Amino acid sequence: MKFCRLIRLTICLVAAMLLFISACPAEEAFLAEDTGLDLTETVSVHYPVLSGGEQEDLLKQINAQIQEDCHIGAYLARAAMLIGGGNLKVSWQGGIMNDVFSCAVSAAGAVENSRSTHVWTACAADLRDGHRIALSELFTDEEAARDMIRGYLEDEVLPELSAHLQNSELEPLPELFQLEPSGLTLLYPISQLSTLGDRAGDIRIGWHVLKDVLDLKEDGIADRIGARQMIELSAESAEELLAAAAEGSLTGIPVKLGDSVQEMTDRHHLLTDPDGFEGGRLFALEGGSFRGVYLMTDDLSRDWQNSRVEGIRMDQGCLWGLCVGDTLREEWKSVLGEPDGSAEINEEKAEANRLVPGACDYYSCGQYQLRLYSDEAGCLVSIVLTE
Repeated sequence: MKFCRLIRLTICLVAAMLLFISACPAEEAFLAEDTGLDLTETVSVHYPVLSGGEQEDLLKQINAQIQEDCHIGAYLARAAMLIGGGNLKVSWQGGIMNDVFSCAVSAAGAVENSRSTHVWTACAADLRDGHRIALSELFTDEEAARDMIRGYLEDEVLPELSAHLQNSELEPLPELFQLEPSGLTLLYPISQLSTLGDRAGDIRIGWHVLKDVLDLKEDGIADRIGARQMIELSAESAEELLAAAAEGSLTGIPVKLGDSVQEMTDRHHLLTDPDGFEGGRLFALEGGSFRGVYLMTDDLSRDWQNSRVEGIRMDQGCLWGLCVGDTLREEWKSVLGEPDGSAEINEEKAEANRLVPGACDYYSCGQYQLRLYSDEAGCLVSIVLTE
């Protein structure tokens, strides 16, 4: 039996085990829960609060740290002032990775005065002792890492920025960041980097880009948040990949197959006008988590009010050991097994689908299909999940 099919069978067993575990008491585990206020339709403040753990003092310390670092007190006070009329939306993203917490808080609207703006704040904490995690803890050589980040921003990110941005300075590197299993997200002030939707910019850099300077020692911060599994393809990372795909999602991208395209464009804003491909359209959205990512849907009408996300395409980043631009076809076949199907992508087919000539391997994941595209040299160029 193919190894990939064994993994798919394992997924069902793992899911059953997780259901059993969730029904059992786990007082030692931390949970990140959403809390806040919805004062009016245009004024709301939401932020994370941690619960659980065995040390009450540590829990209080971390929650106080979240409130302080993310300016929650100031946002709640500001919201109270806007009850009579105004706009303020505060939301957050992130969560707990093993025993590390990291979040980014977004505040949009009349944050400080009547002028509408957008502000990022962030918090990263070690749940073992509560200390604030510094960027230096992720790398074997912080200065070399910063140089590598600067080079990546200049070579890969800067050429992609729209000429219509009001602010487009990638340096100096921002002080704020969010840690995610898939990469490091830099959070910019709006006065330095803005989006076409008048939001403060954020840029996610996949861990594979920084692997030469990433401190992956056992029990280090990067290891504990799962960075190693994101850049090293193994049986364990393959299981996570196929489990996520079977749920209709690609880890780190906040969308699922079947979601409303209209809701996604309303929430995240279009980066560019939709582009056509064979049988459908590609939607590019703003935000670090959507960089190099396209939502695939139908092309039945000029609008997309009734369209659903029929596919998710990832052209950059790393995903459970699959690193776009690095991983070779033979490497994923050796771990995932022989695909359920393969197809050659000639020049005509590549042009029609906004790809490059090469090959595509198909893996069935429940009711969905994972497609891995390689170029003529056998290097991964795109990861696609479709219905």
